[in-house]
Amino acid sequence: MTLIAIMGVLSTVAVMMIGNQPARVREIKLSSDVASLNQLVAAYLADGGEDSRALHGLTSPQVVLDKLKRTRPDLDVKRQHTGATSGRLVDTRLKARTSTSAPRDGSLRARWNTQKKRFELTNAGGTAVTEFYFDESLRNTDFGYDTARGTARKLYNKDRGWVWGNLAATSGPTYNTPGSTNGPGTVDPFNPNEAVPAPPATDPDDDDNDPGNGGGGNPGGGGTTPTPATLPRPSISPGGGTFNYSSFPTSVTLNPNGAPGGSVSRLEYRKNGGAWTAYEGTAISLASPDQVDARNVALDTVNYRDSSTNRASFYRLISGFTGNSTGTWGNANGGPNLVIDTQNAVDQSTFKHGNTKLDLGNGEFLDAGTENVLSFSRRPFDTIVPNTWFALGEMVMLNGTTFYSSEADGVTLSVNLNLSEPAQTGVVHVNLGLISTENTSDRTASADIVELRNPSTDFTAIVDGVTYRLELSWATLDPGAGVAQGNQFLIYEGASARAELRARFVSNR
Repeated sequence: MTLIAIMGVLSTVAVMMIGNQPARVREIKLSSDVASLNQLVAAYLADGGEDSRALHGLTSPQVVLDKLKRTRPDLDVKRQHTGATSGRLVDTRLKARTSTSAPRDGSLRARWNTQKKRFELTNAGGTAVTEFYFDESLRNTDFGYDTARGTARKLYNKDRGWVWGNLAATSGPTYNTPGSTNGPGTVDPFNPNEAVPAPPATDPDDDDNDPGNGGGGNPGGGGTTPTPATLPRPSISPGGGTFNYSSFPTSVTLNPNGAPGGSVSRLEYRKNGGAWTAYEGTAISLASPDQVDARNVALDTVNYRDSSTNRASFYRLISGFTGNSTGTWGNANGGPNLVIDTQNAVDQSTFKHGNTKLDLGNGEFLDAGTENVLSFSRRPFDTIVPNTWFALGEMVMLNGTTFYSSEADGVTLSVNLNLSEPAQTGVVHVNLGLISTENTSDRTASADIVELRNPSTDFTAIVDGVTYRLELSWATLDPGAGVAQGNQFLIYEGASARAELRARFVSNR
């Protein structure tokens, strides 16, 4: 009944457009949705999800929602499931709308905490949920059976009806095999008229009946040793994770989480794998990338044993990347008639390829006059937040007319990256594929293509224990002359198109 009530609460989520409502209203709705979803996640875990670690390792909020949409197999519904009849916990229409950066108005968003297995409200950057809403196109979508949840309970038996129990088979009494089958036996093993046998005489010297010596049946001795209880795992506040530069915590505190103190247990911690130290209540200072371990140690080892260790790692993202670059063309490849012309400079570098002259015979040539051209102009960048796209440079691409398979089909733009924040230099190798198409009446089909073959480059920077990799993409600056499609940029025949070579520093945390 509780689970059905929770589903009823969640089903009242209304479809609301973010741009048409005040930030405070969005936050109230999001907070209510998060609370409802966390109750459903708890129900999911209690109904076998925890046993099978069904939500373990999930990072996408939408994937978590889709897990809750799955139904139980028919056999589980009948025999091993305590929840709603189908096993589905949320409406199939429920979706999560995400954004990759924090809203400018500072409003809260929701993210999935993979360690705590719950949704949390946050105003930090990175990918997070701006709202939960209904997508009517998903109304009849079948999300399949949920076979990941454990089946630790057995509720139905076809012979006995509804019962509670455990899947582990209950063993019956064990009987020894008779030593012989040749004894005289008896025809009637039970005679109701037989006299009750007299009890055996008690020997006053028999130690087995001495109340003070703990023999068989002795009420004063022979007790079992109690099983020690495991101490609760202590908590670390705030929890570990990756934080924006301005929101990185400077210290953490520990809590024994209900473990008895005094002579029973002691709260200990260590930082970055150092020696274990007794925690005295003072805040523990932090810097990126510190790692803090905490545990409750049993002093009364007869009745208690040590808790498991709670570990939290803390990473701080850089405040921003600042620098400039210089492009150099090289490593061109093509057919046996390849013709290239390279002009490398600091602010702008140009690569031309292809033979524009058509041999008419008798020493006469027709010169089309326009070869294929790629020109890279650098762009300085300042305080670029991690995981945010920015302009690394501008590319001008001219789709010319060439003959005799003289054009290049690949070239490398080596971008010499000079960062002032953090102070680091390196070379970004941008491998470009050059695809020349046959000219037809279809403008898009006739477009030549410049393809990013390594959008995730080989350039990395490590700052405060966080590794950042440079990723690239195209953005159209001149829609009438060319268009970006994924990692490809299409230049219409005879046109000169401008595109932005975009980049972003993606963190591994």
